[in-house]
Amino acid sequence: MAHSSTSRILALVVLALGATACGNTPDASGTSRDTLVFSPPADVTTLDPHNTTDSQSDQAILMIYNTLIKFDEDMQIVGDLAEQWGVADDGRTWTFHLRQGVRFHDGTPFTAAAVTKTFERVLDAAQNHKRLPLFNMIASVDAVDDFTVRITTEYPFGAFEPTMAHVSAAILSPTAIERYGKGLGYSAEASIGTGPYRVTSWRKDLELALTRNPDYWGQPGQLASIVYRPIPETAARVIALETGAADVITHVPATDLTRLAENPAIAILKTVSIGARGFRFHVQRPPFTDRRVRQAISYAIDRHAIVDNLFPGQAAVSTGALTPIMRGYANLGEIPYDPDRARRLLAEAGFPNGFKTRIATTARYILGVELAEVVAAQLQLVGIHAEIDVIEWGTFITKYRGLTPEENPMEIFIWGAGASTADADWGLRPLFFTHPTNENNYGYYSNAEFDDVITAAMRETDDERRQALYHRAQEILYLEDPGAAWLFDVFYVIATRAGVHDVSQFPLGVTTFERATVTFD
Repeated sequence: MAHSSTSRILALVVLALGATACGNTPDASGTSRDTLVFSPPADVTTLDPHNTTDSQSDQAILMIYNTLIKFDEDMQIVGDLAEQWGVADDGRTWTFHLRQGVRFHDGTPFTAAAVTKTFERVLDAAQNHKRLPLFNMIASVDAVDDFTVRITTEYPFGAFEPTMAHVSAAILSPTAIERYGKGLGYSAEASIGTGPYRVTSWRKDLELALTRNPDYWGQPGQLASIVYRPIPETAARVIALETGAADVITHVPATDLTRLAENPAIAILKTVSIGARGFRFHVQRPPFTDRRVRQAISYAIDRHAIVDNLFPGQAAVSTGALTPIMRGYANLGEIPYDPDRARRLLAEAGFPNGFKTRIATTARYILGVELAEVVAAQLQLVGIHAEIDVIEWGTFITKYRGLTPEENPMEIFIWGAGASTADADWGLRPLFFTHPTNENNYGYYSNAEFDDVITAAMRETDDERRQALYHRAQEILYLEDPGAAWLFDVFYVIATRAGVHDVSQFPLGVTTFERATVTFD
């Protein structure tokens, strides 16, 4: 089998994206429509930036709020509510010069006080917001004057700018913070930002409606309203797009991709992403305590067969512990399919005849059950007999939160990775740094050298030295003492009606519509 390199695949994706964009130019003869219907697979969980942990919520929050700095679609960091910013020679003191004349949706003026109030909220440990760990390197946030803010970190932090561009660094209305408290972001009236669209109604699991902010400080939205109408069932979501009930959908199944691409009424948009898929190990439970067993499993998996048969056109075989779009990525090459080497490693570890185990999966992941079945069949060929546990998502995620190794029954389990800062720090540190429970380190991975290297990298601000440290960290994690079996990097694929133009599609796995238009003949 000829294996294309990841770089070639990514280049083809970029070319395809460019070709699609060129073919998606509005028809001057078309009639504009002022409402767009967007159907993701799930509803927004929260519109509180300090508690968002899912892409469905993130993409709506990005329409409603602004951050001081942000990622553009090329993942470059640009100004948002801050016009200028910089760091002092100490590497710890950051100064942000703010835009003037900005107002929140509730009429509150945007000033430095809003920034200090926002970070005071997320950094208050007593409030236990989910995104506190993202910002716990911040020592203080001070207003120098009405439009200047100084943020000081505990130590020089190499990922500071990507972290401040994270959706959870969105600036909140101080009036809303005082009025709604813990209820902020959990109703339409309690979701107040400075963004191009504001929330007008929210019927949980049915519809979230946004309308254009007439007082927006930047380029106003083209659409008068955007309706988020979740459709959990994949087939129903595709039908909604084909019939025109939805203008844009995400999570397009590979089985429908070719057919949809051949439909002149539909456009397929792809981009590289931060997302990867694989299986984690419970490394504190025998036989997975032996790194040779984990290496054997990794060599026993034919990744190209999985991508070609289950995810054609939607994925590329992994070449490292991060995806190529992320800062700090190290190209360590594909893990080859080598069942003979897998058998040798199992024999060295004391399992010449293999062993029995269980693979936990959930249908929440696209083809999550089928993926587990294929992996189990491949492991069978090297003597590992794996039964499959299909677990409902609500139950599955409880096994990811705060359990000790003894309390967690999972052995091998499906895992989707994707650091929402697009940086190696958040992509590696929370997930694999030694921790007594599985709050984020879901498989209880622990490697002393990895911890030391990650700690040094976190405090390194020189780009070359930082890259070298993350390269070493990934060598440990991906090759020498694997904490997971990385399988493939996921392309972010959406489908639109042909009359939809200028949708913003980010490698972060989110879609926004601040520039979008809709036309039809």
